Amino acid sequence: MTPSLFGGRVNLIEQLESRTGAMKVAELCELLGVDDKHVYRMAAHGKLPSFHVGGSVRFDPQEVANWLRNKYMLPESGKKKPTASASESLGQRRRIA
Repeated sequence: MTPSLFGGRVNLIEQLESRTGAMKVAELCELLGVDDKHVYRMAAHGKLPSFHVGGSVRFDPQEVANWLRNKYMLPESGKKKPTASASESLGQRRRIA
């Protein structure tokens, strides 16, 4: 399968990979086109990679891009990304005090 077959998903991954800094729930909802409750629920159940800053849920755009790529079995991009440690693997939540 080539990336062109995936159309919007590849474009979405590219948008995520071009972002820097943590994303808020509202930003991710807008990008994915889903309700905030859906994002909160997926993050709480460990189905969407997330972390907490104080009481706020945040998302690393690179981890979300990797999550999408793995979910839809898309090939890796040519860009090298830092890999998460075993304790920070996809679906795991982290808390930053």
